[in-house]
Amino acid sequence: MSDLFGFINSMFKPEEFKKTKMHDRAKHFFMINRFASIKFPVQASYFNNLKINPGQTVTYWQENWSKMYNRTPGWMYVKTAKAKEAKKKAQPISDETIKTYCEKFQVSRRDVEEALILVGAPFEKELREFEHLITQ
Repeated sequence: MSDLFGFINSMFKPEEFKKTKMHDRAKHFFMINRFASIKFPVQASYFNNLKINPGQTVTYWQENWSKMYNRTPGWMYVKTAKAKEAKKKAQPISDETIKTYCEKFQVSRRDVEEALILVGAPFEKELREFEHLITQ
């Protein structure tokens, strides 16, 4: 089973997981441990620092997770490019305007995005006025 997400789904089906080879488990160690670090950062960190058998580590994760969860938990699915596209569509101001604003006022993009969330309409109005000034 070379597909990562197929392998992850098999981790929550003990009979199917038993059929996987140690080589396949070791091959997916990095990503499994990376997903594990979302919910279990300390344990995942220990597995990264120790010189251990990666296949056995995946077996450890499978044994623990199959006891805790009946199916693949939601925290294993991280945001993808689709979520970023939806965020861009919801953004009221163009990227070029925000980039120019950041350069002009020496602020980070994150500061601008947080201000849009926290301040809201007044800051959006300021950005629209700025956009009007730079496009003339």
